[in-house]
Amino acid sequence: MSRYILLILLIIVRLTAAAGSPDSPCRGCMECCVPPVALRTNMISDLALIPNIGITVPLGNRWAVDLSWSYAWWSNNMRHRYWRTYGGHAEIRIYPGNRDNKNRLEGHHLGVYGQMVTYDFEFGGKGRMGPKWSAGGGIAYGYTLPIGQRLSLDFTIGIGYLGGKQYRYYPTGGRYVWESTRNINYIGPTRCEISLLWLIGKGNVNPSKIRQE
Repeated sequence: MSRYILLILLIIVRLTAAAGSPDSPCRGCMECCVPPVALRTNMISDLALIPNIGITVPLGNRWAVDLSWSYAWWSNNMRHRYWRTYGGHAEIRIYPGNRDNKNRLEGHHLGVYGQMVTYDFEFGGKGRMGPKWSAGGGIAYGYTLPIGQRLSLDFTIGIGYLGGKQYRYYPTGGRYVWESTRNINYIGPTRCEISLLWLIGKGNVNPSKIRQE
């Protein structure tokens, strides 16, 4: 899995470098055929073996919509280990402050989001499963740091509410036995992200990272 993530990162870096070359055919495609958006992956989720993808779409000079989706379905039935989850979030955010000489998706940002997730985790003979969607929402703060002409790092934390039903179970005699059902009403951090952003589209670059000829 780590090799898969590394390969994706290498491809993004290679394509970004190619797009920055004046003689590259990829540059022309990047400038005229793709709307200005940012594709991203939350590297914390990647390290937790939960592949994910997101897109941030600017709305004017200060506003943006951020969408993401994650999916993991790993299991080892013989050892009673399950690592299954999928879900996503939608956020509307604003980038306050002076926007001079900055990309539209750069700097501090504040947002309001909603999220949905379902899961089934089991380790050491004890399982926790969300039989249906758990849903919630909250407020988010983040900062996007340019690291290249078309690459940025985004740091985001969200605090809010997440609620839903949770089944607790354990395996015995080749079967899974229900133990209890709980109503989860959690208030606290519900998002923690360190994301790699790839800026694509016409003029969608970090001005501070443009090389001066």
